[in-house]
Amino acid sequence: MPVMSIGIGGLETANASAIVSNWLKLGGRGIDTALIYKDQNVVPEELQKAGIDRKDVFITTKIPGCDLATASVEYDLKQLKTDYIDLLLIHYPKGDCAKAWEVLEGYHSKGVLRAIGVSNFDKPSLEVLMETAKVKPAVNQIELNVLEFDAEALAFSEALNITVEAYSPVGRSGHSGDIRGNKVIQGVAANHNISTYQVALKWIIQHGRFLTFQSSSAEHQASDAAIFDFQLTESEMKALDALHGKHLEPIYM
Repeated sequence: MPVMSIGIGGLETANASAIVSNWLKLGGRGIDTALIYKDQNVVPEELQKAGIDRKDVFITTKIPGCDLATASVEYDLKQLKTDYIDLLLIHYPKGDCAKAWEVLEGYHSKGVLRAIGVSNFDKPSLEVLMETAKVKPAVNQIELNVLEFDAEALAFSEALNITVEAYSPVGRSGHSGDIRGNKVIQGVAANHNISTYQVALKWIIQHGRFLTFQSSSAEHQASDAAIFDFQLTESEMKALDALHGKHLEPIYM
């Protein structure tokens, strides 16, 4: 599983084809989608255009909640024009998740779903799921950035050795914290001559977590992905860790 994947849902849905095309040209091989995004079909289309084999990309998709799990998995497979999915997540804990998880475990045992996991599951939801699960979730994909996240869900997931994958890692449309305007993040960025968004993404990766982000711009995708040639110092990481829950007055540039 790549540590970074490109997302094609939410605000970027209308540009899904361009997003995937740009990402593949940059060498990106992780793609994150979902049934409710209504754009899964662009993934096989863009792979074909790029001449890239299905086996050379890692596709994450999701079923909407815990009802109609079998029908949802089959629909995902059909839309993606594939006979297997690398990682399938329950998008949110709504419905009979014990029953849905049993369905996913069946597909997993057959190799149709190479890995199974959850998304937006808080600690209580995970606790209930683990009461009956035979296969532990491989991933819990949650909203997480340096300023805002569910600390309880994060800690509980990692205590169970469930990989945490962040979505909205640099915030989203003015909510989930003002990363660009935060003084501490600005200072760290200046130390390395990088952007505040690169700092936010590196903070996640350096903690050993994965992420999925969104951008329709090839230039922005390349910039966001260029976080592997620098390292945040221990003191910088501690300063960034201390930001959670704090709402420092931002500086608008």
